[in-house]
Amino acid sequence: MGDNAILHTIDKLALLFLGNGLQFPSVEGAKLIHHNKRSAPTVDDQPERPLSPAVQALKDAIEAKSQLYMYFTEMFTELPSGLPYEDSEVPIRGYNHMLQLLNHIVTTAPPPGMAIPLPPMALLFTYPASTASVILNSGHAAFSDPEVNRLLKGILNEWTAFLKSSDSQVYLKNGSEYGWLTSQSIADLEQVANLPRDTAASFSEIFDCDPEDRYYGFESWDDFFTRRFRPHMRPVAAPDDDAVIVNACESVPHTVGKKAKLRDTFFIKGQPYSVLDILGHRPVADKFADSTVYQAFLSLHSYHRWHAPVSGKVHSAYVVYGTYFSLPRFQGVDQVGIDLRKRPPGFGHAMRYLSEMATRAVIIIEADHPGLGMVAFIAVGMVEISSCDITVKEGQHVQKGDELGSFHFGGSSYCLLFQDGVQLTDLPPEGDFSSPNLPVLGKIAVVSPISPGVKA
Repeated sequence: MGDNAILHTIDKLALLFLGNGLQFPSVEGAKLIHHNKRSAPTVDDQPERPLSPAVQALKDAIEAKSQLYMYFTEMFTELPSGLPYEDSEVPIRGYNHMLQLLNHIVTTAPPPGMAIPLPPMALLFTYPASTASVILNSGHAAFSDPEVNRLLKGILNEWTAFLKSSDSQVYLKNGSEYGWLTSQSIADLEQVANLPRDTAASFSEIFDCDPEDRYYGFESWDDFFTRRFRPHMRPVAAPDDDAVIVNACESVPHTVGKKAKLRDTFFIKGQPYSVLDILGHRPVADKFADSTVYQAFLSLHSYHRWHAPVSGKVHSAYVVYGTYFSLPRFQGVDQVGIDLRKRPPGFGHAMRYLSEMATRAVIIIEADHPGLGMVAFIAVGMVEISSCDITVKEGQHVQKGDELGSFHFGGSSYCLLFQDGVQLTDLPPEGDFSSPNLPVLGKIAVVSPISPGVKA
């Protein structure tokens, strides 16, 4: 696959994916804007291209099972009609066209957009997944179906294999006109990583890489995506003070939830946190009834490794497998009263819901500080960012700032759960998707010296 055969999306669509309510050009469309429109092959130019084994498996299941055939047919026919298209848009005409687009994605890297890049599968599925009302719900039903999610995982595994292979280096050529290491793309990455904003370090000064190498020393696109900071770039805040809690991921603050119930209706419009569902129905969830929840968002441009927010012993470390492209019903594009000229809220506005539904990694730490008790870290793999790689083991002692694991392949979210009775100060205010990142390992909270301690 050459440089030109790339799914390329623009920053406007990326912002719309996050659900900011701007005018949306189409509900049915997925933009395929190529780097070189004159020579780049499009999906429509190759209708007979064989499907990959995993994409073929999804097609076989859709056509062999009446229920899935109904869902994947109606999720397109249930979309509202009569909306305008732009010249660069390719309407998704049905599930066969959707499968052809998926077939293309699994042998390309995510596009390096100009503002907030957009995971390509999320772009593909946002609109059909948004047929989620009480009356018309084929998209919601399909993307909540266990077999569909198992088959989607197979497709994601194929994409993983490509992004971890040397074949994906084509998107990392030093000095290329298109890709993640063009002068403009590097400038975008530098802008995001230079925190505070008045700093001006270069990409090679910020990240562990070799700017003289053809691919900056990265062996694959995934190796680039999980790049590490140089040691001096992100010092651990107050490393000898266990009362200071640090940011586990380079991220934008999203929500602070108080008194999260053990079980709640996370799927309604307010998206209240449901601790039992977040923690995958493990017995340890009982310890976090009425907890405080801090949630933040990671963009595709950001650093994607996780670090221990506190020092202590790892009590639990496990992955909860969930859905990949499920949206709550209340976000359906077919709801009565929806303004069809605007993009309905997307996956970014379902972040609380995804904390209970998406594939996620859970790491619970028994904190050294007596006023903290247990602290739960949850890495939420939003949409295709479902590869949650844990690198610590139960029983291991970690120091604040030690690496816990990493995301792969896109933007995502994380949560911290603090037990009832823990009194925190200095938690950051809630932000929005245009807010700057808070640096990983920087202070995000302090345990109050007058804290009554964790409730039993």
